[in-house]
Amino acid sequence: MRKVRDEQGFALVSAIILLVVIMGLGLGLLLLTDNQQKASSREQAKEAAFNIAEAALNAQVGQISRAWPSEKAQGVESCTPSTAYSTGSYCPTAESLKVGYEKNASSATCPAGTPKDAWGSALTNQWTTYVRAPESPTSTIFDSASESKQLTYDPSYNKLWVRSVGVAQCQVVSLVTLVTRQLVATSFPKNAVTANWFETTNEGKKTLVNTQGKESQPAGVAMRCSGFKGTAKEIEEKCKKYRTWGGGSQVEPDTAKTTPPAPAQTMTPGQLEAIKKQAQASNTFYAAGSCPAGLPQGKLVYVEGPCEVSGGANETANSEAEPGFLVIANGTFSMGGTSTFYGTVYMVNKQEASTAIVSLHGNAHLIGAITVDGNGGVEFGSSKVNLEYNSKSITELKVYAGATPTRNTFRELPISQ
Repeated sequence: MRKVRDEQGFALVSAIILLVVIMGLGLGLLLLTDNQQKASSREQAKEAAFNIAEAALNAQVGQISRAWPSEKAQGVESCTPSTAYSTGSYCPTAESLKVGYEKNASSATCPAGTPKDAWGSALTNQWTTYVRAPESPTSTIFDSASESKQLTYDPSYNKLWVRSVGVAQCQVVSLVTLVTRQLVATSFPKNAVTANWFETTNEGKKTLVNTQGKESQPAGVAMRCSGFKGTAKEIEEKCKKYRTWGGGSQVEPDTAKTTPPAPAQTMTPGQLEAIKKQAQASNTFYAAGSCPAGLPQGKLVYVEGPCEVSGGANETANSEAEPGFLVIANGTFSMGGTSTFYGTVYMVNKQEASTAIVSLHGNAHLIGAITVDGNGGVEFGSSKVNLEYNSKSITELKVYAGATPTRNTFRELPISQ
């Protein structure tokens, strides 16, 4: 009984129990701190991945803004840091990404089971971008499963989905936005004919140039008369050769004038470059060494040349409802037989010719307008009206002016999308 009542060593037992409790609390605090550190690390990695994805998204949008994808290039299947950047590429460059995110956040080797991007972007890629055409021209809702199968570019749409993926320390973030192509109207002279000179080769008392057509007011026939010598009257007679008679003229209404003179160059190099890019995006661009067979069709067509573009019998290009705008940088344009062209023909005349750059003969009929730069001229001569003025193609002339994200379409996607 004395041994049972003996309390010797009680303090040691109490100390051991207390020590165990304190150690348990300490280990719990350490575990909590470790979990918080891991959560903080994951949060920082996810934030870094978000910043990378956003930088890639903005860089891809910027690249599209500089050059809207064309059908020939087939847009952007996917872009990664290992993509070879070449002139004319639709992928963003490493330099463009540094503007939005300068840090090097390349991913380390990720453990098995790490969630991957739904579209298959490798975890070893710091970033990946995709460009897809929407399911419909009015679509503003992103459906990942269907959009992944869409074309990279649709020439009939003015919108594209841009999807980007950012990876940092095995954390994956996907962003998306809808980009809209911006088209702006371009100024162009609303004359029936603008050239250095023009003439008619038909001596009949008939109208060959109808300067009014279905318009409310007649359009001008503006000549520069550069390079002709003689008195003012002699120069005007040499650069405007057409027949008039009492109460009539081959140009009707007769609006032919030489003052003030038309500009020698209608469009600046910058405007021509914008038109060229627009034609490239519409797959209506003919590069040097490639010439159209017959009359080219399209809302906006650009022919680099040198080319002799011509239309023969029973050939029709465009329509009254959908006229075209044809730009020939280097070359000539002619129509004969019963060919018909709806739209404006603009000859840049880079070959610096002073001969007839545009020739309309036979029963050819151009419903639109003609403009020739430099010292080139226009020649008419047929059994009926060769040119009937119509301003629709000039009024509707628009060129690419960049691309902008569509409001309320930017969002972060779940890992499954």
